[in-house]
Amino acid sequence: MTFLKSSIFKYLLAIFAAWSVLFYSSIESTVAIWYRSETFAHCFIILPICIYLIKLKWGKLNNAELKPSLLALLFVVGTLVIWLFGSMAQVLVIEQIATFAMLPLMIWCLLGNQIARILMFASFFWLFSVPAGEFLIPQLQELTADITVLAIELTGIPVYREGLYIYIPGGIFEVAVACSGIRYLIASFTLGTLFAYLNYTSIKKRLIFIAFSIVLPLIANGIRAYGIVMIAHLSDMKYATGVDHLIYGWLFFGVVILIMFTVGGRWADPIPEAEVANNPMGPKMDFSGLVKPGTGLVILLAAAISYKVVFENPVSDVDPNIASVFSADDAIAETSWLPIFNNPTKVVTGSASGIDYYYAYYNANIQGQELINGRNKIYNIERWSIVTDDANERFRTLEVIDNYGRSRLMTYAYVTPWHVTHKSLEIKLVQALQALIGQPQNGFVLVLSKPIENREQDKLELEQKAQQIFDGSAQALLSGD
Repeated sequence: MTFLKSSIFKYLLAIFAAWSVLFYSSIESTVAIWYRSETFAHCFIILPICIYLIKLKWGKLNNAELKPSLLALLFVVGTLVIWLFGSMAQVLVIEQIATFAMLPLMIWCLLGNQIARILMFASFFWLFSVPAGEFLIPQLQELTADITVLAIELTGIPVYREGLYIYIPGGIFEVAVACSGIRYLIASFTLGTLFAYLNYTSIKKRLIFIAFSIVLPLIANGIRAYGIVMIAHLSDMKYATGVDHLIYGWLFFGVVILIMFTVGGRWADPIPEAEVANNPMGPKMDFSGLVKPGTGLVILLAAAISYKVVFENPVSDVDPNIASVFSADDAIAETSWLPIFNNPTKVVTGSASGIDYYYAYYNANIQGQELINGRNKIYNIERWSIVTDDANERFRTLEVIDNYGRSRLMTYAYVTPWHVTHKSLEIKLVQALQALIGQPQNGFVLVLSKPIENREQDKLELEQKAQQIFDGSAQALLSGD
């Protein structure tokens, strides 16, 4: 009960409550991702772990001097600008990083340098609450496929790879999103960082073990994928292809974590004795010293939130007429490749002169209705995978293949009033600048595609059409011309 009566506990609880109220919408969107995605289900335990980490430092905290920091306000300003940038441009990961970084900054500002220094690791670990990392999935799929194919070749089994499809005499295997190992990597990195902090006092040892916790699951996931292929091959495709595939995967991951902790434990340092609090009730706050940093913090938070409320989410009244770009329209014969864009204002599909096209327009940039969003896909990733990838500054051309061996070329770009490019990050940055000055963040994606008959000729035809559209008429649609 002394813990609950401590002044430090009351101050931390009050700051946490204020942070929760002020950034409720950003926190809510973060927790929604924890619920929705198994990849980030571990985020629910980050807060309890941070409370435990704070409890470990309780003696030092109660012995510390409370002296609010004006210096912290500089970092608060920068973080609020980043929060506005992410929030108004709907870049959730940036908004969420800034949101969760604000809590330790508020603690630093109001409780002072000593408290911030004592809670430095807990503040860093708190950022594991942010559901980030899924952008690595394509690279992890490629790495897993590379390791799997290499291991199969070393085994002596004939193997052929095309994109993310792996062909062996017994069957076809796809390195799907679930096989990328992103869940293992994030969970291993999180646990490895915590383990390193609790078991080592040397910075060098901690960094080495954290690096080990990143490299180990990458290699292990490739070995896991190879094992699944071999089990399926040796059992004539009876095992490791359904639910047992998932069970095998998590059992394997459990073994990998056990190995990681066993290896790391061999070099663990002696646990230092916890500092005993001279005053179990905690230090008292000199409220006269709180006036300037506290007032500055309130003004900054109020200004940022007010700015967001006033300038957020303007809507464009432009209604681009995509039909003006294509001379004739027919229905698309093959639709399994079609892009997946969530809640666009307008969608048009068709076929003209042998080229299929997909067009999705957004008249605003609102959460759940965004041109650039991690859940929007240029092609159906459940059925198709990339074989080749070629791009210039404006548009990108992909060759994709499905599990039936059918190939298509796809050329696409994102179009906004300010910029045309295939680079989603550039579009997000442009939209963020538009948001910060209160302009509508409207734009569209246009995807041109055709099945491959003569690869070089088809690619030339598709890119000539893309050049014609993306160098002129596409951007003109947003100006009403």
